[in-house]
Amino acid sequence: MKAYILRLSFKGIEPEVWRKIIIPAGATFNRLHETIQYVTNFKSYMEPYHNFRFPLEDVVITNSEALIEEKVFDGKKVRQPTRIKIDAYLEKYGGLLYQYDFGDNWEITIDLQDTVEDYYFGFPTLLDGGGIAPPEDVGGPVGYMEFLKIIQDPTHPEYTFRREWAEKVGYKSLDIENINSILKHVKFKKTEWEHVHHENYLIISDKYRGSEVVDAESIANKELIVDYIISCTNLYGIVPKHIVIDIYNSRNRSKISNKELQAIITEPNYKKILEKFHIIVVRDRFVHEILDRVKLIEPLEQATIGKPYYIPDREELLRYKDELYYEKTRHHRHLANMMERDFRNEIKSIQEEIDNLVAELKIVNSNFNLIIRNFLSKFQFHDINHVNEYTRVILEISNTTKIWENRGYSPKELSDLTKPKQVKVLAGVKIGRNDPCHCGSGRKYKKCCGR
Repeated sequence: MKAYILRLSFKGIEPEVWRKIIIPAGATFNRLHETIQYVTNFKSYMEPYHNFRFPLEDVVITNSEALIEEKVFDGKKVRQPTRIKIDAYLEKYGGLLYQYDFGDNWEITIDLQDTVEDYYFGFPTLLDGGGIAPPEDVGGPVGYMEFLKIIQDPTHPEYTFRREWAEKVGYKSLDIENINSILKHVKFKKTEWEHVHHENYLIISDKYRGSEVVDAESIANKELIVDYIISCTNLYGIVPKHIVIDIYNSRNRSKISNKELQAIITEPNYKKILEKFHIIVVRDRFVHEILDRVKLIEPLEQATIGKPYYIPDREELLRYKDELYYEKTRHHRHLANMMERDFRNEIKSIQEEIDNLVAELKIVNSNFNLIIRNFLSKFQFHDINHVNEYTRVILEISNTTKIWENRGYSPKELSDLTKPKQVKVLAGVKIGRNDPCHCGSGRKYKKCCGR
């Protein structure tokens, strides 16, 4: 089957964001538009959410109803994308320009790299790519570059808002496997299965689409990978599979793919291990069973939107395989010493009491005042000053406990992470009214301390 290998590249973005695709000949411009949407982070797909056009020498191909009604744009005839195929134009010009969202004014160059005759699938395939594609409505290339600066600077005043917005609109890293599983539905020709090495339509090997078969026995470090799943779930409460993969791959020489991870967790013995550690799979996420039991999956997902993941080093992360593990601070030791001093004859296990306190603090939507009251009600105190002494220490523990609601950060850590940096001003140095304010607010001096 004849097909075109195309390289797509966003204009106006540094570092470059690019994708390499193969698409069967005979595709309409609408199908090419749909494919571009799926291999980026755009969202209109085949819906008229945003208009697009391909400006060519003799015509403009667009889904814009306004331009279609005009019939002529910029001196060129206007054609509908559902009625014209890409073949003649690719072969004549060697490439195309794709313009999308006339407000943000995205431009993607499409270069024809090769024409092949040995592609046998009736749908496109993403062969390779680089860079994270921009999300919808970010403001075009200029807006995207500013967006990147903001989400890489936790002290920026808009950091939390922008990260939350980005997660809601589906801004995510390139996942070739996942995209190719979706592209199978962008089907406009019959797949020539007689030319594909397959078994019951499961691809065993192919030049362009690789293999859908994974031999779980050949995967290295399966036990370690399962340890990462358990540790990450205990640290975060809910963790997407791709985050586990990213964390594992960043801390180990051997890498794992989504298909390999899926092969491991579907093996009966590893499924039993995850069940033993109270971990369930919900859609594309690993979830601690207690969240499902008390109906807190959705509230936790809502509470964590936009927050960064706390990712400890390898050794520290794997300590979280123990469900009761938490990072002990001087405040935990202080509370233990106080309880040893005051209540050692009343308590079977001081450590168990503190462990239970921390476990309650980790749960999403926890009522801090209720937790304190329940904890303090177990003991007899001398007076209100004695109660206040314990309350202050428990408050410090609450502020320094890594919680699910903060994706593994403690409240203090997350606050410090996003706190604007204070800027020292040398004596005698004059601050311009349009300079950034020295207080670290992120606003101009004239609109902050210089008012």
